[in-house]
Amino acid sequence: MAKAAKPATQEPDIEEEAVAPPKKSKKKLIVVIAVLVLLLGGGAAAFLLLSPPPAPKRGGAAPAPVEEARSKTPAKFVDLGQFTANLMHEEEDRYLQVTISLKLTKPELEDKIKETKPEILHRVNMLLQSKRPSDLSTIDGKELLAQQIKAQVEYVLGLRRVAPVISSDPSTAAIEPSAGKSDLADVLFTSFIIQ
Repeated sequence: MAKAAKPATQEPDIEEEAVAPPKKSKKKLIVVIAVLVLLLGGGAAAFLLLSPPPAPKRGGAAPAPVEEARSKTPAKFVDLGQFTANLMHEEEDRYLQVTISLKLTKPELEDKIKETKPEILHRVNMLLQSKRPSDLSTIDGKELLAQQIKAQVEYVLGLRRVAPVISSDPSTAAIEPSAGKSDLADVLFTSFIIQ
């Protein structure tokens, strides 16, 4: 006997109806990863650039030397005033009018300058009167004069042992350097007129 065939049912096959989930795009995944890498890299770079430098190790480098601390001290300026001096000239009368200031790296020298100002003014006047107009007409001549004034002031302040020579002879104009670093940093001409 033949078996009876099962009546066909109208139920769709479950496998056919179950649709596979949509596939995610690999492009989106790559973009998301790239954005994350950029954000992390940028954050790390910002952290490294904006963080303070590491503190020095203990027992490592010594504290800053005294000279470095001295250079952080602001300079003090002391006016010596205006000088008018007759210059050495054979043909006609010529004179120099100059205003001089001193730049100090050690502010304590200001009191010593005030105490010895008459002697400083005397030595500067004598030095100015030993000059010829031709000695002061060039930048080099003015720089030499500043060095000579500095040497005179250093001597009066006790920063030099030997008094610099005041002479009208240009061959004796060379200045020996002072022993060690001077606290008198510079001689400044704030006005310089030759007539």
